[in-house]
Amino acid sequence: MNGALEPQVNLAAQRQIEALLGQLGRDGEGTDPVSQAQISGLRTVLCLLQSECGPLSLSQRTELLRAARGYARTSTLVTSYLLDEALTQVG
Repeated sequence: MNGALEPQVNLAAQRQIEALLGQLGRDGEGTDPVSQAQISGLRTVLCLLQSECGPLSLSQRTELLRAARGYARTSTLVTSYLLDEALTQVG
């Protein structure tokens, strides 16, 4: 990001992401790798937005950023797996 979002925009974005996460959860988070990658990506962004929102202590912000890093790693791993599977099917 190039800078912090306006508080209203940040909260609106958080609500949209939470709604998407709820929708994906209802549709069956389960073992579907595509859903897992989507959920991890959304959770990454949500943690990043939350880390920029409101008065947080250094430890709270660090915790959110570490969670974002963990979700980003999961998203990368699952996406890599999906790409490998797709390339294997192609040829």
